[in-house]
Amino acid sequence: MIGELAALSASCCWAVGSHLFGRIGRSGEVPPGAMNLGKCVAALCFFFATALVVRALGGHLVPAVSPRATGWLIASGFIGLALGDGAYFQAIVTIGVRRALLLLSTAPVFAAIGGAIFLGEQLRAGEWGGILAVMIGVGLVVYERDAVTIDRAPQPLTLAGVLFGAAAGLGQAAGSLMSRVAMNEHISALDAALVRLPAGVMGILILAALSRRLVGYTRALRLPGVMGAVAGSAAIGTYLGIWLSQFAIGHAGKTATASTLLATSPIFALPLGKWLNADRITPRAIAGTLVACAGLVLLATARK
Repeated sequence: MIGELAALSASCCWAVGSHLFGRIGRSGEVPPGAMNLGKCVAALCFFFATALVVRALGGHLVPAVSPRATGWLIASGFIGLALGDGAYFQAIVTIGVRRALLLLSTAPVFAAIGGAIFLGEQLRAGEWGGILAVMIGVGLVVYERDAVTIDRAPQPLTLAGVLFGAAAGLGQAAGSLMSRVAMNEHISALDAALVRLPAGVMGILILAALSRRLVGYTRALRLPGVMGAVAGSAAIGTYLGIWLSQFAIGHAGKTATASTLLATSPIFALPLGKWLNADRITPRAIAGTLVACAGLVLLATARK
């Protein structure tokens, strides 16, 4: 039961972190790219501090990763963190947390299709059914009328926002597939994070420098209270979320059960949006979220 509780807690952490980042981004003072940079830097500090504790207890500080796995993890960090998470933060600011998180939840769909194409994994009928349900549920929520809130203007649906959300799901799926190749060498979550996060930070810095936005990013993160808010959001949504998910996979009664519960973030996002952001929950939003999560459950269980 403790593994199952950890999985639900991880999903809740991801939803809370997304809403907290959404509140930071709505001010208009912190660009999405700056939030992504601050999130990766803060998470790297948290994991490095953890590595120091592990080292003090007799473990190792330098990640025990082969050159081949290192290459895959670096690519995973660049694709999944710099590009995928960057697109996710853009989607949060553009079309709202609820829509962005649900679009991000299509990552298992992209991962399943990518695994079939690039890793030779066969898709069963149940997996195709899960993919269809996810896409229907996402469509119901994403294409409902402008997200209505009680005390502020609605966030309109834009093509750019939908494309950012889809790119986030695709980026996370690609990053996950690359990490999966590396994790086949039985690499710990801590070692993987200590390779992926620096790669993500470097990727964000390179992209920001090429687009001439680096100065703006650093200036935004130096605003009073901004980096502290970003670090707090990263502590919940990134650091705790990763550890709880890894614990859940290792201690749940069945891996399929853990994977199912880890896919419930969009459900947590509904009441959290009501509580944190005064979002008005519509029957269509509830129905679409439940259909999409049912598809994720079907996809997760069919793959085991």
